[in-house]
Amino acid sequence: MKKLIFPFFLFALLSSSVFSQELTLTEYLNWVLEEHPLAQKAKLNPKFRNAQYLQVKGLFDPVLESKFKDKFFSGTQYYSISETSLSYNTPYAIGLVGHFDVNTGSYVDPSDYTSGGGLLSLGLAVPLLKGLVIDERRMAKKRAEVLLEAGNLEQQLALNELLAQSVQLYSDWYYSVQKNNIIDSLVETSERRFVAVRERYLGGDRSAIDTLEGFAQYQNRMLQFQESKLDVIKKRIALVAFLENIDENRTAILNETISPSARFKNELAPFRSGSDLFLLLDSHPELALYANKGESLRIEEKWKTEKLKPKLNVEYHFLNKDFSEDLPSYFSTNNYRWGAEFSMPLLLREARGDLKVQRLKIEENNLNAEWKRKQLEQKTLAIDIAYSNTLQQQLLADNNSILYQRLLQAENTRLFNGESTLFIVNQRENTYFENAIKALDLDQKVQQVKIDQSALWVLNYLN
Repeated sequence: MKKLIFPFFLFALLSSSVFSQELTLTEYLNWVLEEHPLAQKAKLNPKFRNAQYLQVKGLFDPVLESKFKDKFFSGTQYYSISETSLSYNTPYAIGLVGHFDVNTGSYVDPSDYTSGGGLLSLGLAVPLLKGLVIDERRMAKKRAEVLLEAGNLEQQLALNELLAQSVQLYSDWYYSVQKNNIIDSLVETSERRFVAVRERYLGGDRSAIDTLEGFAQYQNRMLQFQESKLDVIKKRIALVAFLENIDENRTAILNETISPSARFKNELAPFRSGSDLFLLLDSHPELALYANKGESLRIEEKWKTEKLKPKLNVEYHFLNKDFSEDLPSYFSTNNYRWGAEFSMPLLLREARGDLKVQRLKIEENNLNAEWKRKQLEQKTLAIDIAYSNTLQQQLLADNNSILYQRLLQAENTRLFNGESTLFIVNQRENTYFENAIKALDLDQKVQQVKIDQSALWVLNYLN
């Protein structure tokens, strides 16, 4: 999992400050990664996991404690108690602790009394049964280490979803402009035809009804053009709606001085067969996230298994003779304090139930991962079929569009040679228009399948 690389960050290396009259997909995705709020939010995931890891590491921080009490009454020093300790929980099962106590006075408990020089003790605490293999602190630290990788995977998936939506917005803009261009060319053609028919009517070669039909066709094309133009404006607004810094280049998109790149389809990553992608299945970020969660659950299971053991903790402290003595004589095996603590629930129902719940969580996660794997396989096969079928349909529609365009051109020639009627030309043009738009829609569907594949497999969207 650590070798997973998120290719989309390469976009951030691209410059977006200077471009031609075309806005490329690469430049647009760079804007998205730099300025979109969801992109900024996605970048918080690794930071959040690192903060959690730092928080858990704090469980092993050394702790310094100090207490002081003093009572003096009617000329009597009842007690003067000073207790200072430094404890440290090691990354292993051993806990280290040092005490320095100065407890004097007439009414101090004899077991706590020390000389005026104080009593220094150094010791350790060791769990001999429960907590020897793993304890709650070590479990939390190991889980936090595992979840560091989860932060990167979550960021990868969040950015992938955002980029998929962004490529979709750009695609919608591109094809709305292409459709508008087709209608624009038909507006010009119908206007020229109307003017020509009107001139021939004025010359006595055409009837008045021909000018009416020509003008009606021109008006109809103008209406379609206005509707198409409105759709282009909506797509432009959607492109920059999220941007915080609207500079001149980006404002130019709304002012229609910037157009989508003519190489949009070449910019998209090529389609890949499902058989090739299945080789990458185990490294898919969503499956990797399930594997990461499973590892975290197994670490917790290990601790809950450990909790079935009885509790037996032992501590031992070396005591010094007197703090005023020389350092070599401080400690001796003849001066010590030790203790043991044992406890065990007789039925262990809480621990056993907790462990069963944990194992059910692991099983549930495994089933979810398996289901996600099946979904990826099924969706990949569906995308393969969709791409093959849609591509064939698009090629046929393209050929039909070219044929109908030739028929229209030929009919136009016949019209001006006096061998055809305006009604037939308009019918030819309507048929060509329908097929040209159908071919454009199918072309968009082909590109959409490529976008869907990149989104499903969290691949690079760019070629």
